[in-house]
Amino acid sequence: MKCKLILGALAIALTPAAHSQCCGYGMSYDNVVVWPQPDLRIPVPSVTQSRKAPPILPRSRPAVRANAHKLAQHFPADKRAEMEQVYVQSMDVYLQVEKKMGWTPRDMAGGLAAFLVGNYMVLKNAEVPDEDFDAVARQIRAQDKLRDINGKNEADKVRDVFEQSAMIGAFMALAYRSHQQHPQPPAVYENMRKAARENLQLVLKGDPANLFIDKNGMRFQ
Repeated sequence: MKCKLILGALAIALTPAAHSQCCGYGMSYDNVVVWPQPDLRIPVPSVTQSRKAPPILPRSRPAVRANAHKLAQHFPADKRAEMEQVYVQSMDVYLQVEKKMGWTPRDMAGGLAAFLVGNYMVLKNAEVPDEDFDAVARQIRAQDKLRDINGKNEADKVRDVFEQSAMIGAFMALAYRSHQQHPQPPAVYENMRKAARENLQLVLKGDPANLFIDKNGMRFQ
């Protein structure tokens, strides 16, 4: 199974990152600029209300391999080919999750929610149930900034934000689950937590230590 392949690769890929200056698990600055910073004060719409909102879809053709290649450049040279494949497989895992959740394929809200939830799981060392994950996606879908994303940005950049967010989110969630099954040395997992904290801080503009996710979505406590 692809999930098992990713979990096996993670154990190898995480180790050198603990000794490098770059955490390696974030996206480019350009994508952070495009990322629609969510307002966590917006309540989570009901499932019925959320289904009435049209999905926000990237307009450019998928470029999964190219985005996986971009993300892999954050890693040491001898790990880049391996990590590129891990990110491609992470996207496959995300698409399976997307289908399981009943979301419109490649809806921006799902990819952005995956990024937030995956990083949250690593940072808090805590599982996020499907119900809570779906609440985050609905909360993101209700954001005015998300509805404007296609009109305010180049199509390829919107596509890249979706794909890289989904890849990183799935990667982080799998890294968390791998750590539960096969605990990494404290320094290795702390490096992942540092990356998760930085990722969340970039897109939320608040202290991730105070972030809380439950069936009512995201909020700062």
